[in-house]
Amino acid sequence: MSAQPGPVPALLTADEFWQLPDPPHGGRLELVEGRVIEHMPVGRRHGRIAARIVAELHSFVSRHGLGEVHTEVGYRLARDPDTVVAPDVAFLDRDRLHEAAQDRYVEGAPTLAIEIMSPEDREADVARKIQAYLDAGASRVWIVRPRNRTITVHRPGGDAHTYTERDTLASDDAAFPVPGFELSLAALFAD
Repeated sequence: MSAQPGPVPALLTADEFWQLPDPPHGGRLELVEGRVIEHMPVGRRHGRIAARIVAELHSFVSRHGLGEVHTEVGYRLARDPDTVVAPDVAFLDRDRLHEAAQDRYVEGAPTLAIEIMSPEDREADVARKIQAYLDAGASRVWIVRPRNRTITVHRPGGDAHTYTERDTLASDDAAFPVPGFELSLAALFAD
C-alpha cells in the first residue's frame, strides 16, 4: 500500500506573512510565490561587507538628498501569489518615498537591490531573484560574491557586468542621478 501524499500547504498572502513571528534562532523569512523561505543568520564577513556598503551608500545618498538606504526592509515584488523579499541592502529613490509605507512592505522593487551571497546560496535561486527584482522595476541589482571578491551589476534588459577588486563602482552602477559616487572594491573586500 502506497503512502498518500500529505495536504499541500496553502499559499500565504503578504498580509498573512506579515503576521508570522520572527524565526526563534534569528535569521529572516521571505515569501516567494506564496511560500515561506527561511534564511539562516549570516556570518561576520557578510555582515562586515553589508555594513561597509550601507555606510558608503548612506553617506552619498544623504549628502545629495537622493532617498533612503535600507537593510532587510521587505519589498513586495509580486502579487497573487505574493512575493516579499528583503535585500541585504537597498536604495529607494526619493520619488518613491511618499508612496512607501513606514511600517509595512514597500510595494515594488527598490531602485537598487543588493544581495550578498552566502555559501549556501544557489545560483539558480539568485538568478530568479535578480529577475524578480528587475521585473518589479529595480534599476540595478548588485550580487556581491565575497569569496570571489566581485560584484556583478545587473541592469534592465539583461545587461550585467562583473567588477573585481581592481575596480571602483560609480554613480551609474548604483542608479544614482548625480555623479560622484565611488565604491572601491579593494576597500570593500579588505579583511
